[in-house]
Amino acid sequence: MRSFTIKMSENNSNEVFLRVREIINETLLRDVFIFVVFYLFILSQSWTNIFLLLFPIITFSFSFFFRIINSNKHRYILVTDLITYNPLGLERKHANRLNFATLVQLILLFWIGAESFYHPQLIETYDLFFNIFFFLFFTFGFYWIFIDIWKYAKIAISLKKINTNKTLSFLNIRLFRLISIANLITFLLLNILNIFFGLLIDNNILSGFAYYLPGTGIENSSPLFVSIMPFIFIWMSPLIASVLFSLIYKDLNSITPADLVRSFKELPEEVRKQLIDNFAKINTKFKHDLDTE
Repeated sequence: MRSFTIKMSENNSNEVFLRVREIINETLLRDVFIFVVFYLFILSQSWTNIFLLLFPIITFSFSFFFRIINSNKHRYILVTDLITYNPLGLERKHANRLNFATLVQLILLFWIGAESFYHPQLIETYDLFFNIFFFLFFTFGFYWIFIDIWKYAKIAISLKKINTNKTLSFLNIRLFRLISIANLITFLLLNILNIFFGLLIDNNILSGFAYYLPGTGIENSSPLFVSIMPFIFIWMSPLIASVLFSLIYKDLNSITPADLVRSFKELPEEVRKQLIDNFAKINTKFKHDLDTE
């Protein structure tokens, strides 16, 4: 079988590659296995409309992305206890939180699908509650990953031998406030609107979109009615999260060459060399800045 490789970094003419099997670990496989098993259970119910099934896929994709980074960070940082490089916050926490939100969404989907078979006459009763909680957990996953990101988003060096800790870059307080406000407003606004439209549909004031469940039609049961909000949720929450992470990444990586050199200036030559090698590995911008300086 042909072996696939992923390019991880570049140093002069030397290129470092990792095989796909080298970036996969037990935690990553566990997440994928649980997601696939739950998803297969849902697919076995024979959903004809897969729109709602896209939500856990999106959430899990973000979780998988952060799990990949967290699981393989040690591969591109030469001395893992020397540099703390978290330009996106603590990836492990992001992955765990998004994975939890994914599992809740999968459980709710399986539950409503099963109810449409076994208690189809109650779908109208569950309609409002499903709409509120399913979309709540989708948006909550993207909200949750930002609530304490200021604690972990930083670039720092830690030298235990000489008892030195230096934070080279951390999240700007103004940017953190902006991110916190935007994150909170987005989460509250989307869910308040979802509840508002859900109540209008539930009270027959507004017509919703008919969403046919696997058991819709059994005992003349009605389909699930959803508002326009899910069509906004599915792209707005991931898009805003991506924009906020881009701002955080850009802010933390705005270290100047002078800042880097000044931080290394009083350190032993051997440690300086290790730091330069590490920063060159982490980010090509750092390599260029250090070479220029």
